[in-house]
Amino acid sequence: MEPSDNAGWSAAGQQFSAQWTEPGDIFSVLLIIGGDVVKLALAAVAGGSRITPVAFSFGWVAYAISAVVSAISDNKLINCPPEANVQVFNLRSGYSRSNQSWLLARLVKTYPFWMPKEVRSLVQPTSIKRRSWYRTVPPPRIALCVAIYRWREDIKPGEPSHDLVWWSGFAVTLVQLGLAAVPMGLHSDYAVFLTTVAGTILAYLSASLPQWRAEKWHARRTPKDVALTLGNGQQHVIIVRGSTASEGVALDLEDLASGLAPDMLSTRVATTVMAVLWLALLLTCTGINIHTWYLVGVGGIGMLHNIVVAGAPRMPEAMGLPIELVREGRDVGEESAEGRGEAVIFSEPKVMWTLMELERRYKGYGRALLPEFFPGSLRSWEEEWWNPSTSVEKRKELLQKGRLDEQRKQAARSS
Repeated sequence: MEPSDNAGWSAAGQQFSAQWTEPGDIFSVLLIIGGDVVKLALAAVAGGSRITPVAFSFGWVAYAISAVVSAISDNKLINCPPEANVQVFNLRSGYSRSNQSWLLARLVKTYPFWMPKEVRSLVQPTSIKRRSWYRTVPPPRIALCVAIYRWREDIKPGEPSHDLVWWSGFAVTLVQLGLAAVPMGLHSDYAVFLTTVAGTILAYLSASLPQWRAEKWHARRTPKDVALTLGNGQQHVIIVRGSTASEGVALDLEDLASGLAPDMLSTRVATTVMAVLWLALLLTCTGINIHTWYLVGVGGIGMLHNIVVAGAPRMPEAMGLPIELVREGRDVGEESAEGRGEAVIFSEPKVMWTLMELERRYKGYGRALLPEFFPGSLRSWEEEWWNPSTSVEKRKELLQKGRLDEQRKQAARSS
């Protein structure tokens, strides 16, 4: 091997070693990637209060530029597509629409996380219950579970409670500032700390724009009974009764599902100014040549936290949609021994039976959902059951006969 080749290999090794020892311009590059994570983290926690704690991380510059484009073209800050294809039904008119609200889609998507224990016990039997089925025929699987919810009286929609996800933003900020202060204390280098402080201030300001609250819960306060579902083939339907709520407590979820945003000129101006400031910070970071690993550490911690915030499931009250199960004792006036009443849930091994039981209790609810789960023709006895002229006694008789016929079929299959 020629001496020049040895010199070339040595130079390459020195360059690699120098880059890993003291990365150059790496933080400025990282600031422009990961904007989608920042966007989702902001959509999750912003709007709840005047100051929203969101970590300074990689991706903020990319997000700031995209926020200007979104604010100017669509008048939106929450420029995230819905994470689930939710169908929204007006149970009084029977009208349905596809949801365009990111917040409403997140509520339904995370239902397995926040569903009450009464609902979970019906659709997900515990291991203790499974062991009790040993050498016995287990109960049939629930085909459709419809849970009835109402708006809470103690919390207003659009005023989310602060949970661990929200408060963790302050804790992460303190950790980042502590890490950034290390080179200041050890080497009298203030650049890393000042950059972190500036980035944190810009992040908090970006997350605290007034439009976050106005857009996130942009809906009328009209009481309305609404059903939310992922559609045919899914196991759950969430019904939120607004007709029984006090004035100003209920949020019109059908209106929220439209995904409309208020037109605020101040947002266009603010996002433009913030984008300029973020670009200024990006240019400033290119001049930092020493102790850059501390900046990478600060950005990495913030990115990890924003990833958690963006995807963490939360309770409805933390999302600004405070709903609770309707309980028969409290709502009818017959308090149970526990003082809370029995939760109103409809769950059957057949989808049709669930809709029928729902219709018997809440007139019009089951009929509004029927075309979604049964778009085709019905059997003769089902058509007779859904005929408006059929009496209550006849409907009860038809449903009982349908259950008996199904039991006979199941017995014939198992024999």
